[in-house]
Amino acid sequence: MKMKSLLISPMIMLVMLVSCNNGDVSIAVKDEDDYYRFKAQFDDNLSPDVSEFLNEHLSTVRIDPEKDSKVVTVLPDQTRLTIESSPGELMVYLDKEENSRDSYHRVKNLCEGVKDVILKHNHKNSRLENSRSN
Repeated sequence: MKMKSLLISPMIMLVMLVSCNNGDVSIAVKDEDDYYRFKAQFDDNLSPDVSEFLNEHLSTVRIDPEKDSKVVTVLPDQTRLTIESSPGELMVYLDKEENSRDSYHRVKNLCEGVKDVILKHNHKNSRLENSRSN
């Protein structure tokens, strides 16, 4: 019985990994005890939409969709995060030990919004391609 509980405990602590692959889109989230990381790869044509979404929601950060960049910033609400971007790629990293629970939830929601932007456009393109092939 003790051995079973020893095996279950590490399993609970394992990385919570959510992956979504849809055509040229790959989205992965790692939500560990000490950090949260969102990574996305998508069609380069979506970079302006993703950058626009981030720029609207992060007043202190300006992401250029055509350039590689790494931004380490502190938002007005004192959230500290890192954003790395290049055409067709995005990574958002939040250290949970440096941030409040509220900051974690705001960044998590922000990343869900980015995921929605990517997947909505990807589904539109998939439907368009399907209607052309018929």
